Amino acid sequence: MKDIHVLCINYNIRSDLRKALSSLNYILPRVNKVTVFDSHYPYLSSPDSSLPFDIDYIDARQDLGITLNTYIQAIESEYVLFLFTYELLTSAVNVTTLTLKDDKPIMAVYREGKELYYQFPFMVKTSFLKDSPFLLEREVPFREIIFHLWLLKNGESNVVTLKENVIEEIRKISNITTKEKLSFAYKLKKSSPGSILSAPTLSVMISNFNMEKFLSTAIQFCITQTVPFDQIVIVDDGSTDNSSKLLEKWKTHPNIQCFYKANEGKAKALNYILPFITSDFVLELDADDWLDPDAVFLIKSHLKNLSANVSVLYGNWRCWTQMSTGELGFLKIRKGKPINNHQELLSYPFPLGPRIYRTSTLIEEKGFPIINFEEGRLYEDVTILIQLFKNYEFFYEDFTLYNVRKHDDSITKKNHSKWNDFQNFLK
Repeated sequence: MKDIHVLCINYNIRSDLRKALSSLNYILPRVNKVTVFDSHYPYLSSPDSSLPFDIDYIDARQDLGITLNTYIQAIESEYVLFLFTYELLTSAVNVTTLTLKDDKPIMAVYREGKELYYQFPFMVKTSFLKDSPFLLEREVPFREIIFHLWLLKNGESNVVTLKENVIEEIRKISNITTKEKLSFAYKLKKSSPGSILSAPTLSVMISNFNMEKFLSTAIQFCITQTVPFDQIVIVDDGSTDNSSKLLEKWKTHPNIQCFYKANEGKAKALNYILPFITSDFVLELDADDWLDPDAVFLIKSHLKNLSANVSVLYGNWRCWTQMSTGELGFLKIRKGKPINNHQELLSYPFPLGPRIYRTSTLIEEKGFPIINFEEGRLYEDVTILIQLFKNYEFFYEDFTLYNVRKHDDSITKKNHSKWNDFQNFLK
């Protein structure tokens, strides 16, 4: 009975794809159709008459989540079987191995001895897939998280785990980017131990200007936290792209407040939403960056013991570069350091952060200063820190939970040449 539709996803090398396709011979009596989602379309597609089935190649260069969700709605086979990147079937699989028991709609594969790995669906009832769409690619920092999150969300009572060694890897890729991505994925399933009920409240504020490409990821990983934010407050600073339309999706979320204003720069945008912040502390998140899933838990655990005169808690940055292919490459961890005086603040080698402000001190200082340099549109992070450091202390904690995306459209990169002028302005 030909009841399985095979989807091959994220293969980048023709020879790897061919090996994966050839391995389908083990379950050939059940294969109804095969579809390859080609992220470099039409790079992978090449006629091959030796394979005993037809193959469709789908252009997946745009948003993989949208492409998959749309395509799945038209699948007629009873089951969908997924193969990812470097995977192929082994001889341990056969037409009877792939049986979903106890009315469970999802089959996953047991991976013995692996602590850090993506949890991917292996075989899923098509009817269940149609009712349980994947996140969009623009809502996650890297593609693999689409499937990992889907299984975490839909797992628990819906999954039967296949313990036979039915999948093997064509090749093992072990580099620092892969390790960092897997570490991030692992945090999504890790429950936060202990209680932080007595910790101060914490919100996040996001000012967006023309970051439509990245804004959804920033928001998604504010709501995908092991411990929730007390508030998520977003302001669109007069964007001319589709950011405002995109934000409409999030307006109904019970923990998100969205505001819109004419473009006047980030300092005025943050001041616009400051009166709506009701939490004890607030984290500033750029619209093109994103947080680790355990960020709130880690921050709150440190806020519990913070001295009353500390206005800003900060730590390290995890830096990524946005490549032309759409992929992210890991750069490095930029470690912070304690600041003891005004000169150390001014000579800090990179923007201090992530910045978790005590809300009351921001209000006492009447928000972010609007200076004469560039009409206050640049370096609002430095000017507020200079202002706060006059009366309060800063505290450095050695944690890394904030992900910085380096890309050509960032305001910092576009205005890099003005930094020396700004330093001269401060003198």
